[in-house]
Amino acid sequence: MAEIKKIGRFEGIYQPPIKTDNLSSLIILLHGWGADAADMFGLAPVLGQMRPGCGFFAPNAPYPCAASPHGREWFDIQLAEKGAIMAREDLDELLSAIFDEFSLSASQIILGGFSQGGMMTLTAGPSYELAALISFSGALLTEQDLGQASDFSPPILLIHGDLDDVVPASALIHAQTCFEEKGYAVDVVLEKGVGHSIDQVGLDAARQFIDAHLAKE
Repeated sequence: MAEIKKIGRFEGIYQPPIKTDNLSSLIILLHGWGADAADMFGLAPVLGQMRPGCGFFAPNAPYPCAASPHGREWFDIQLAEKGAIMAREDLDELLSAIFDEFSLSASQIILGGFSQGGMMTLTAGPSYELAALISFSGALLTEQDLGQASDFSPPILLIHGDLDDVVPASALIHAQTCFEEKGYAVDVVLEKGVGHSIDQVGLDAARQFIDAHLAKE
């Protein structure tokens, strides 16, 4: 049964595993600018809920969004690169709180997000030895602190619509180039005829990617 759960100072929606009481992996999805946890939680049944032992957490971003009375934001979009760097501390805090809350290693966790949530995933995620990273319609806003990949660096899936008029599809090419130059394993899905959203092709790719990179249970 899904529940509102506070992990550290981050409140969100948590879905425990539905086929077992033993949590053995976790998918975290970060919402986009002006949205909230519910926007991402709808993906739980598609991406992880059917895996035995897999939980799902969609946190609310820590800051209210001035342009959306009920929405949240990870950083002020006017700040762009500077905002992403500042917000990295929040994401570091979120991941640390999750490690404290659950008896999971970094390699049992997949981090992903849509739009601004994808930006946060690509900004902070590579510094952790996570199972994988997924960005839907996101962008790599800064290469600051992006080190060379190691044997334990997470593989990355970039999913983007070719008609995206909010975060241009060129952001996918830029992120792919930057990560591959640093030695990261990168998969790319360019969704044909899709704007700033996620279609079935992207969801299917994400599900297959998750299945490939979470340990079999």
